[in-house]
Amino acid sequence: MKNLKVNSSIFYLLCGFYLLCACVPLLFSFSCRGNTSGQKKSSGVLVDASLAKYQGDLLDLAFSTATKIPVNPHIKDRSKAQEAVVMACLELDQPIRAGGYAKQIKNWRRGACYADLAFYCAQHGFTEKARHYLTLAEEESEKAEDWRRDRIRVKIARAYTLLGQNTQAEEFASNVVESETGKAADAKAIAGNKKSFDAQMEELDRLIAKGDFDILKNVHHACAQLFNQYYEDHEKRDQAEQKIKTTWNKLPIIVRLQSLMELAEFALDHGDQAKALELVDEIQQPLDDCQWPLEHYLALIGKTERLRGLAGDQDGARKILGSALERYDADGETIVNIFRAEALVPLAEAYQAMGDAESAQTVYAKAIEAGMINPNSRPRAEDLSATCVSMAANAFEPSEELRTRIHQISSEELGNPW
Repeated sequence: MKNLKVNSSIFYLLCGFYLLCACVPLLFSFSCRGNTSGQKKSSGVLVDASLAKYQGDLLDLAFSTATKIPVNPHIKDRSKAQEAVVMACLELDQPIRAGGYAKQIKNWRRGACYADLAFYCAQHGFTEKARHYLTLAEEESEKAEDWRRDRIRVKIARAYTLLGQNTQAEEFASNVVESETGKAADAKAIAGNKKSFDAQMEELDRLIAKGDFDILKNVHHACAQLFNQYYEDHEKRDQAEQKIKTTWNKLPIIVRLQSLMELAEFALDHGDQAKALELVDEIQQPLDDCQWPLEHYLALIGKTERLRGLAGDQDGARKILGSALERYDADGETIVNIFRAEALVPLAEAYQAMGDAESAQTVYAKAIEAGMINPNSRPRAEDLSATCVSMAANAFEPSEELRTRIHQISSEELGNPW
């Protein structure tokens, strides 16, 4: 029985890792979707965009909740939750708030956040600010070790690419671990022009030839950027899409879903609902054919049906979401309690995206309570912070009752044991 529990834990960890690979790029894609033509011309001083008060309050609460997690022994979980809030800030055009939060992170993720801030500033034309954050990121990278150092350096390389400083970009992107190789290619796609398309595709072919799992994932992401960058050039767009589809058989099915979701997001950005719906339909078959742990199935359904609804098939999306919630109500207790909230949040996001705030309210409230089942405060804090981030990022305003409950949890129901 003990061995069964160990094996089950490993299975859940693996599934969770792959699901994270699929969902994170869709949750926080500010650095790749906000601008399709390289740098924007800045309008002056770097400032936070106007934001509804409830969104700012949710971001503050999310960060303060994550910060309640003790550094010792939970610095990894604490910093990861804090970083997620920083990413949401950048998605919502809140670079000043993001910088203030990033400064409070106490491990290597602070450097990663500084590099993301540099990328944001470069993308929006704030060159001097970009260089400022690049300096901070480089200082943090020198304190980090192994893949953590390399992850910061590749993020730095991406920002230098947008600034047009290719020598520096190549320097920071070189000699990194396999998992980080190729990650700077997406920035080349964002900053590229029609003359560079063939050269970029050739570079991706060289990376594909290496056959490494992580490199192939990075190639898919870069191809998605080319798909977006050259969207109106159907021939180039199709080449980028086919590059993904001809190489994904070497990767787990979850990566295929990730790629299709990313392409569908870009199609929606271009107002092409027909193409987005075509891609969503491609997601549905492997999603239905595979046997998923319930929590992962529900989260993927939420992501997929959000896209379906935005692509114009709201009736179909509501039907599938309703069935998913029925499954949760019937079998939700079979899900390990620390995974229940993160299974529900994407379903709430789908309803919110379709303008159904009432259903979103119901599911978000269910997620808040699901996050409180575990007696330990660390997973409680992680779930509450992540749910608040989701509400802010998706412009969901909680009811007064739900807002009161959220503050009650953060102020009164987080403490020992962590």
